[in-house]
Amino acid sequence: MTEDLIERIEASLDKPQAELEEELPGLLEEAEGQTGELLREHPVVFGRIVERMESMDIAAFVESNPETADQFQQLLWSGAEVVVEQNESVQQRIAQNITVNFEANDCPMTGHLRVDADEQVVTGGAGHLDDATLEITGPANVLVGLLSGRVEPIPGFMSGQYQMDGSIQHGTQLAPLIDDLSSSIPG
Repeated sequence: MTEDLIERIEASLDKPQAELEEELPGLLEEAEGQTGELLREHPVVFGRIVERMESMDIAAFVESNPETADQFQQLLWSGAEVVVEQNESVQQRIAQNITVNFEANDCPMTGHLRVDADEQVVTGGAGHLDDATLEITGPANVLVGLLSGRVEPIPGFMSGQYQMDGSIQHGTQLAPLIDDLSSSIPG
Protein backbone atom coordinates (compact mmCIF):
# COMPACT_ATOMS: atom_id res chain seq x y z
CA MET A 1 0.00 0.00 0.00
CA THR A 2 1.53 3.29 -1.05
CA GLU A 3 2.13 6.14 1.34
CA ASP A 4 0.16 8.36 -1.05
CA LEU A 5 -2.94 6.19 -0.59
CA ILE A 6 -2.51 6.16 3.20
CA GLU A 7 -2.20 9.96 3.20
CA ARG A 8 -5.36 10.32 1.08
CA ILE A 9 -7.28 7.92 3.34
CA GLU A 10 -6.16 9.85 6.43
CA ALA A 11 -7.10 13.17 4.82
CA SER A 12 -10.56 11.82 3.93
CA LEU A 13 -11.07 10.57 7.48
CA ASP A 14 -10.57 14.13 8.71
CA LYS A 15 -13.28 15.52 6.40
CA PRO A 16 -16.96 16.06 7.18
CA GLN A 17 -19.18 13.00 6.79
CA ALA A 18 -20.64 13.99 3.39
CA GLU A 19 -17.19 14.46 1.86
CA LEU A 20 -15.93 11.19 3.36
CA GLU A 21 -18.93 9.33 1.94
CA GLU A 22 -18.24 10.84 -1.48
CA GLU A 23 -14.56 9.84 -1.46
CA LEU A 24 -14.86 6.47 0.29
CA PRO A 25 -15.97 4.36 -2.72
CA GLY A 26 -12.89 5.34 -4.72
CA LEU A 27 -10.56 4.84 -1.77
CA LEU A 28 -12.02 1.40 -0.98
CA GLU A 29 -11.66 0.40 -4.62
CA GLU A 30 -8.05 1.55 -4.65
CA ALA A 31 -7.29 -0.26 -1.37
CA GLU A 32 -8.98 -3.49 -2.47
CA GLY A 33 -6.81 -6.51 -1.81
CA GLN A 34 -4.51 -4.54 0.50
CA THR A 35 -6.53 -4.59 3.71
CA GLY A 36 -4.19 -7.01 5.47
CA GLU A 37 -1.27 -4.76 4.65
CA LEU A 38 -3.24 -1.72 5.85
CA LEU A 39 -3.96 -3.32 9.23
CA ARG A 40 -0.47 -4.73 9.70
CA GLU A 41 1.38 -1.55 8.72
CA HIS A 42 -1.15 1.17 9.65
CA PRO A 43 -3.42 -0.29 12.36
CA VAL A 44 -4.55 3.10 13.66
CA VAL A 45 -5.70 4.13 10.16
CA PHE A 46 -7.73 0.92 9.90
CA GLY A 47 -9.27 1.62 13.32
CA ARG A 48 -10.17 5.14 12.25
CA ILE A 49 -11.86 3.82 9.09
CA VAL A 50 -14.01 1.46 11.17
CA GLU A 51 -14.78 4.25 13.64
CA ARG A 52 -15.91 6.64 10.90
CA MET A 53 -17.91 3.94 9.14
CA GLU A 54 -19.87 3.16 12.28
CA SER A 55 -20.85 6.83 12.56
CA MET A 56 -22.47 6.88 9.12
CA ASP A 57 -25.85 5.59 8.02
CA ILE A 58 -24.59 2.36 6.44
CA ALA A 59 -27.93 1.51 4.78
CA ALA A 60 -28.17 4.91 3.05
CA PHE A 61 -24.50 4.69 2.04
CA VAL A 62 -24.99 1.21 0.54
CA GLU A 63 -28.17 2.30 -1.26
CA SER A 64 -26.22 5.19 -2.84
CA ASN A 65 -23.10 3.09 -3.49
CA PRO A 66 -24.19 -0.56 -3.90
CA GLU A 67 -20.86 -1.63 -5.38
CA THR A 68 -19.11 -0.34 -2.28
CA ALA A 69 -20.99 -2.68 0.09
CA ASP A 70 -18.84 -5.64 -0.97
CA GLN A 71 -15.62 -3.60 -0.72
CA PHE A 72 -16.58 -2.32 2.73
CA GLN A 73 -17.30 -5.84 3.96
CA GLN A 74 -14.06 -7.10 2.50
CA LEU A 75 -12.26 -4.38 4.42
CA LEU A 76 -13.97 -5.35 7.69
CA TRP A 77 -13.54 -9.10 7.32
CA SER A 78 -9.95 -8.89 6.09
CA GLY A 79 -9.27 -6.71 9.10
CA ALA A 80 -10.90 -9.29 11.38
CA GLU A 81 -8.74 -12.00 9.84
CA VAL A 82 -5.56 -10.03 10.58
CA VAL A 83 -6.73 -9.22 14.14
CA VAL A 84 -7.14 -12.96 14.80
CA GLU A 85 -3.79 -13.71 13.17
CA GLN A 86 -2.02 -11.22 15.44
CA ASN A 87 -3.85 -11.92 18.71
CA GLU A 88 -3.30 -15.21 20.50
CA SER A 89 -6.08 -14.58 23.03
CA VAL A 90 -8.59 -14.20 20.18
CA GLN A 91 -7.27 -17.40 18.58
CA GLN A 92 -7.85 -19.24 21.87
CA ARG A 93 -11.55 -18.27 21.72
CA ILE A 94 -11.92 -20.32 18.53
CA ALA A 95 -13.17 -23.65 19.83
CA GLN A 96 -15.64 -24.77 17.18
CA ASN A 97 -16.23 -24.42 13.45
CA ILE A 98 -19.00 -21.89 12.87
CA THR A 99 -20.26 -20.40 9.62
CA VAL A 100 -22.50 -17.35 9.61
CA ASN A 101 -24.44 -15.52 6.93
CA PHE A 102 -25.30 -11.88 7.57
CA GLU A 103 -28.06 -10.03 5.77
CA ALA A 104 -29.09 -6.42 6.20
CA ASN A 105 -32.84 -5.98 6.15
CA ASP A 106 -32.66 -2.30 5.22
CA CYS A 107 -30.30 -2.37 2.22
CA PRO A 108 -28.77 -4.83 -0.27
CA MET A 109 -25.85 -5.97 1.90
CA THR A 110 -25.01 -9.62 2.55
CA GLY A 111 -21.91 -11.12 4.05
CA HIS A 112 -20.47 -14.19 5.68
CA LEU A 113 -18.06 -15.28 8.38
CA ARG A 114 -16.26 -18.59 8.71
CA VAL A 115 -14.63 -19.59 12.00
CA ASP A 116 -12.18 -22.48 11.54
CA ALA A 117 -11.26 -24.13 14.85
CA ASP A 118 -8.61 -26.41 13.30
CA GLU A 119 -6.66 -23.53 11.78
CA GLN A 120 -7.71 -20.97 14.45
CA VAL A 121 -8.64 -18.42 11.80
CA VAL A 122 -11.61 -16.25 10.99
CA THR A 123 -12.38 -15.33 7.40
CA GLY A 124 -15.28 -13.53 5.83
CA GLY A 125 -16.49 -11.41 2.99
CA ALA A 126 -19.41 -10.38 0.86
CA GLY A 127 -22.16 -12.78 -0.20
CA HIS A 128 -23.57 -15.85 1.49
CA LEU A 129 -22.18 -19.30 2.20
CA ASP A 130 -24.19 -22.36 1.19
CA ASP A 131 -23.55 -24.20 4.45
CA ALA A 132 -24.02 -21.53 7.14
CA THR A 133 -24.81 -22.78 10.63
CA LEU A 134 -26.17 -19.35 11.67
CA GLU A 135 -28.15 -16.68 9.85
CA ILE A 136 -28.04 -13.17 11.34
CA THR A 137 -30.41 -10.52 10.01
CA GLY A 138 -30.83 -6.91 11.04
CA PRO A 139 -30.24 -3.30 10.07
CA ALA A 140 -26.88 -2.65 8.38
CA ASN A 141 -25.74 -0.33 11.18
CA VAL A 142 -26.39 -3.07 13.75
CA LEU A 143 -24.53 -5.70 11.72
CA VAL A 144 -21.51 -3.40 11.33
CA GLY A 145 -21.88 -2.48 15.01
CA LEU A 146 -21.45 -6.14 15.99
CA LEU A 147 -17.95 -6.17 14.52
CA SER A 148 -17.00 -2.66 15.57
CA GLY A 149 -18.08 -3.22 19.18
CA ARG A 150 -20.87 -0.67 19.19
CA VAL A 151 -23.43 -3.50 19.49
CA GLU A 152 -22.78 -6.21 22.07
CA PRO A 153 -23.77 -9.61 20.62
CA ILE A 154 -25.85 -11.11 23.45
CA PRO A 155 -27.59 -7.93 24.67
CA GLY A 156 -28.18 -6.92 21.03
CA PHE A 157 -29.89 -10.23 20.30
CA MET A 158 -31.87 -10.23 23.54
CA SER A 159 -33.14 -6.70 22.90
CA GLY A 160 -34.19 -7.57 19.33
CA GLN A 161 -31.63 -5.39 17.55
CA TYR A 162 -31.00 -8.33 15.21
CA GLN A 163 -32.42 -11.81 14.63
CA MET A 164 -30.50 -15.06 14.62
CA ASP A 165 -31.60 -18.33 13.09
CA GLY A 166 -29.63 -21.47 13.88
CA SER A 167 -27.96 -23.14 16.82
CA ILE A 168 -28.10 -21.06 20.00
CA GLN A 169 -24.97 -22.96 21.10
CA HIS A 170 -23.09 -21.65 18.06
CA GLY A 171 -24.43 -18.17 18.73
CA THR A 172 -23.24 -18.20 22.34
CA GLN A 173 -19.82 -19.47 21.24
CA LEU A 174 -19.59 -16.79 18.56
CA ALA A 175 -20.51 -13.90 20.89
CA PRO A 176 -17.28 -13.77 22.96
CA LEU A 177 -15.22 -14.17 19.79
CA ILE A 178 -17.01 -11.20 18.21
CA ASP A 179 -16.46 -9.23 21.44
CA ASP A 180 -12.73 -10.05 21.37
CA LEU A 181 -12.48 -9.13 17.69
CA SER A 182 -14.16 -5.78 18.15
CA SER A 183 -12.10 -4.88 21.21
CA SER A 184 -8.91 -5.76 19.32
CA ILE A 185 -9.53 -3.33 16.46
CA PRO A 186 -6.98 -0.55 16.92
CA GLY A 187 -8.35 2.88 17.51
